[in-house]
Amino acid sequence: MLSFIQSSNLKNGVDFLLITENQQTIQLKNNEWNDYNFGIFLLGENTTLTLNCNRYKKELGHLKIKTSHLWIKHSSSKIDCSKLGYPMNQGPGKGNSLRGGGGYGTKGGGYDGQCGEMYGEETLLKKIHFGSGGYGYGGSGGGIIELIIEQQLINHGSIQSNGKNAYNYGGGGSGGSILIEFQCQSHSNKLKQTVGTITCIGGSGRYNGGDGRIAIYGIELSSDDILAIDPKPWKLKYFEMQIE
Repeated sequence: MLSFIQSSNLKNGVDFLLITENQQTIQLKNNEWNDYNFGIFLLGENTTLTLNCNRYKKELGHLKIKTSHLWIKHSSSKIDCSKLGYPMNQGPGKGNSLRGGGGYGTKGGGYDGQCGEMYGEETLLKKIHFGSGGYGYGGSGGGIIELIIEQQLINHGSIQSNGKNAYNYGGGGSGGSILIEFQCQSHSNKLKQTVGTITCIGGSGRYNGGDGRIAIYGIELSSDDILAIDPKPWKLKYFEMQIE
């Protein structure tokens, strides 16, 4: 695929996204679909793909990518919308008094009445949510990542939307949302998928933030895939519930 796009008239940054340099941060459009019909290839080390998100204007980060291929080559590289959800003391699951952690997919840390509550639904198909902020000098929640993969995912780095750690014993922010849809698994075209590390965990604090939510559609996850996904994706939870 790489040899094809490099020898064609396709434009980097328009038809595909190829990053070969190290220590790069690439900001994509916020809350709009970023379409790369011929793939995204993060080949440099310590490369971060994130959003152009103005937190000073109280923007929340929602990354939407549709691409044929997504390749993250190095363990130090990532797609990251951590800390781009609701700020401290804000959101449907915001931490309450005495430094409670923000909630979302699970309750935030803290005693009853202090911790942030759960909200939303597990499939992420009816409505997808941002993570909530922790109480006091708390951490912000995680943002939202939506990925549509038309051919193949090779993730040797990480895809993450974690909550932020708190300041001065505040409550941690809750993890955000990651929704991944594979559209490639026809009977005639079953490419090997490397799902890799995917996380939506809460930030630390006097009381930690709760987990976010992850849902993955279109492929069967192996036991090795599941070990690197935190929290467990919705389809796995549903499958376990049916067996019980």
